Amino acid sequence: MNVPAPLRRSLALRSHVPAARWFRQLSTFEKVIIANSAIIILDTLAGWWITQHNPEVYHYLIDTAFIGLAVFLGLSVNFLLLRAAFAPLHGLLATIRAVEQGNLEARVSEHENDADVLTLARAFNGMLDQLARARNESAARVLRAQEDERRRLALELHDQTGQSLTALALHAEAIAHRLTGETSASAEQARHQAERLSALAQQTLTEVQALSRRLRPALLDDLGLAAALRWLAEDAAQRLGITMRVIVRTDERLPGDYETALFRIVQECLTNAVRHGNATEAACLLRRSGDSVALTVADNGAGFDQAAQRSRRLDHSFAGGSGLEGMQTRVRPLGGSLAIRTLPGHGCCVRVVLPLPAPVHLADVSR
Repeated sequence: MNVPAPLRRSLALRSHVPAARWFRQLSTFEKVIIANSAIIILDTLAGWWITQHNPEVYHYLIDTAFIGLAVFLGLSVNFLLLRAAFAPLHGLLATIRAVEQGNLEARVSEHENDADVLTLARAFNGMLDQLARARNESAARVLRAQEDERRRLALELHDQTGQSLTALALHAEAIAHRLTGETSASAEQARHQAERLSALAQQTLTEVQALSRRLRPALLDDLGLAAALRWLAEDAAQRLGITMRVIVRTDERLPGDYETALFRIVQECLTNAVRHGNATEAACLLRRSGDSVALTVADNGAGFDQAAQRSRRLDHSFAGGSGLEGMQTRVRPLGGSLAIRTLPGHGCCVRVVLPLPAPVHLADVSR
């Protein structure tokens, strides 16, 4: 029998492999060719044997039954073989649909018996991994640029705008003090206006300073995450009306990107707890263990249905859910994980685990 050249080369390369493993390594095309060839050869041998060993009177009936059985057997084997061979492709299509719907963590199983499908699965997973790395790097650059811009705006508000408002308040106070001894009606009215202007300048200065701290608290850069979280708890109690207990079980400073990401996640959790869950109490636990740092934020709010929230987030017409996605965006570039436990009416608990980078020693840098 004339065997195709690709099949002949494949058979020669796999001649040293055991039969079962050898057959699993074959491609779909090679499996179909071998199966069909085996069926044809067996049908031919069986037909030759029947025509040589059966009486002439039963020849027609036996040949007809044999042909029908051969056709049924051939169709059944081809159906079962092709169904088993193309089953991994259905898994690949399911993964593609999951990625299209927004599940960027979906991957194709690489434990397949078909060589072609295994190659396709590895190539597809490699492409998804490259896209994930590019997405994480892009997100990290965007977040870093946002934090730099917030730091710049906070400094400008605190220094330039704050100084201007302070000067305005001082000049208004000086005018009011200058008019204190005047008894005319116009002078008395001007003094009241100057006092109101001074009070308004002081109030605006306080609001600008608070806005500057919320944009980028100086404590985060100067004293670290623990001090910034305690300030955030005080600010949330005054501004949002929620009481937060902060527990920090580490005295070491974290890398700047890590402290910024964890601070923004706690900030987002508090905002969501008050705005969507009507929470009145919250707790924040920051703990470092070995080569990772864990953050847990829990509240007594209304909670939500995660399945419904996920389905609405996948709907392109739904504009909400950006808070949870923003937290995921901050966690992914650092190689961490974010888990949410919540039920309607039972509050919400957000847990973040970030692996810390290995310390760089001077000896390693010198090499």
